[in-house]
Amino acid sequence: MLDSPLHPAPPYAALIFDCDGTLIDTTAANESAWRTALAEWDVELDPGWYRARTGLPADALMAELTAETGRRFDRAAVRAAALDAYSRLVGTVEPHAPVVAVARAHHGRVPLAVASGGSRRGVEESLRATGLRPLFDAVVTRDDVRYGKPSPDVYLLAAERLEVDPVGCVAYEDTDEGAAAALAAGMRVIDVRPALGLTTTTK
Repeated sequence: MLDSPLHPAPPYAALIFDCDGTLIDTTAANESAWRTALAEWDVELDPGWYRARTGLPADALMAELTAETGRRFDRAAVRAAALDAYSRLVGTVEPHAPVVAVARAHHGRVPLAVASGGSRRGVEESLRATGLRPLFDAVVTRDDVRYGKPSPDVYLLAAERLEVDPVGCVAYEDTDEGAAAALAAGMRVIDVRPALGLTTTTK
């Protein structure tokens, strides 16, 4: 069906994709949004530090920032500011064509879902802005579960909503945390980073 190193080896019952960095290149927009949000607390975001932690949920990201800087933040206010800033930038994001090609090739053949460590607002905005939302039967985000990646919760819930056994799913990821989450859910994982020319180490 698809001559690509990203094509899953059969058998598989469903494909589940991370969003940020996997389906869509949101790195620059998210980094800019976080920089804008943290600037309100007089914190300068180091690009290398941030990019090494793109697989972390927002709360974990801020917890690490607090541990390293000693600064405490109103986490809800920072998240809201970052989301508002991202909304203003979402029109600049682009799909990762090789990964999207896999989703398009399987659309209508097997169930497809998104399992993201991001917020529902941000993920839905990204999927709509890139025209990808109609491809997916379910979208699960950090807002839908108790624990974010690397816990398996988002992947387990995505499989549940697709009504498939997690063991029969193949997950697509671009971070070590995300891969750990999918593996903990019992899924096979395809790391998209080599196909996208990205480093395979997040930290």
